[in-house]
Amino acid sequence: MHTALYKELIVRRGLIYRYYWSPSAHQKPALLFLHGFPSYASDWQKQVVYFRELGYGILAPDLLGAGGTAKPLDPQVFRLNDMARDIMDILAAEGIHKAIGIAHDWGSVLLSHLSLLYPDSFQAYGWIGLCFMEPITVRFDLNMAMVYTKELLGYEGYAYWQFFLRDDAHSVIQQHVDSFLQLMYPNNPDDWLTYMALPNKTAGCIEGDLRLGRPSYLDEEEYAVLRNNILAGGVQSSLNWYKAQVENIDLQDNRHHGDCTRSSCSITEIPENTWKLLAPSFVVVALKDYICTPQRVKITMPKYASDVEYCEVESGHWPHLEYPEEVNAALHRWMEARGW
Repeated sequence: MHTALYKELIVRRGLIYRYYWSPSAHQKPALLFLHGFPSYASDWQKQVVYFRELGYGILAPDLLGAGGTAKPLDPQVFRLNDMARDIMDILAAEGIHKAIGIAHDWGSVLLSHLSLLYPDSFQAYGWIGLCFMEPITVRFDLNMAMVYTKELLGYEGYAYWQFFLRDDAHSVIQQHVDSFLQLMYPNNPDDWLTYMALPNKTAGCIEGDLRLGRPSYLDEEEYAVLRNNILAGGVQSSLNWYKAQVENIDLQDNRHHGDCTRSSCSITEIPENTWKLLAPSFVVVALKDYICTPQRVKITMPKYASDVEYCEVESGHWPHLEYPEEVNAALHRWMEARGW
């Protein structure tokens, strides 16, 4: 991703966002790529190269806390409604009235809010691994979430959050950056069953400087970019995506406030009767992702979407990195079949 195509914007609430922007050609739509943790816009480079050559517009921001974007330390700044408005500010700055949103991990959570707050601004959605996530309307309790996933999956799918929520997690990660990266981008997806889904194992892996091996799907340069970004910018700010949920910062926004329609609701309301995806969805199902599981896709998408196409990939958490050719081709076929 050519550095000359990166831009910066101060959004309405005064935060700086850095993003990659390549305008569309041949009247192709713009694709909005939203990354997760501990990623940056550059995680989409294999998609950017592929779709840019086909004439699609590409907008890929470093999300709040990551890369060249602002890194606030207050979890309150990571309110999902506010971050959704930040993204809308970027779309407006580039004159994008309608986009196809493509997201992964925490980016999917943000795209979910965008889909509810600004449905007219999206003509379709691409969900990579993690699908649409309904707003949380009851207090989130980490221990209860671990009990729930234990019952559903047979393991505590939120166990790794215990380490991420520690006050010293960011400094431990920087001290053991290779252990952290090789856990987050595992060469063997099954490693997550041990080191992400069992209590205390994430901390033990990283603090013990256990190196699981550099992932085969990242070349030396790609791995070095991730490593250098963490060493230079840290993850203290981006860990607030987790802290904001545990502190229930979005709870009041997510709860139903009387009768309203999409057109009349304010930014602080996401009424339950509008929790439907009005535009088509394409879901890349990562069959070996033990955190953002295929089970979640099967439970969630039929409930909130009526126009959905699925593509199963034998990947772990990072299908767009592990199987980029397969993911790119499937996305392109889906869009092309619909005249995009």
